Amino acid sequence: MADVVKKVQSAETDAEEIVEEAKETKKDIIRKAEEKAEKIIEEAENTAEEKKRTELKKFEEKIEEEKQELLDEAEDTSSDLRSQASENRDEAVEFLNNKFEEEFLG
Repeated sequence: MADVVKKVQSAETDAEEIVEEAKETKKDIIRKAEEKAEKIIEEAENTAEEKKRTELKKFEEKIEEEKQELLDEAEDTSSDLRSQASENRDEAVEFLNNKFEEEFLG
């Protein structure tokens, strides 16, 4: 009978050891899973940050191109207006000279 009791006690000890090992294995698996999840999150954040920087740079470049186009158009318009004003000035001077001549000379 003592032999049976020893076997039962040994089986209980073995079972407790198995349970403890299982608990340790569970903790280890959870720890590794948490580490992996943290790494995945960090990589996702890095990827998102890089994408944000890339998109922002593209947007800034597009804005700069549009700004330059507007400046070029404004310069062209300004140049056209200067030319037109110069032509109008020449015509105005001629008109005034003609009126002066008509009124005072002729």
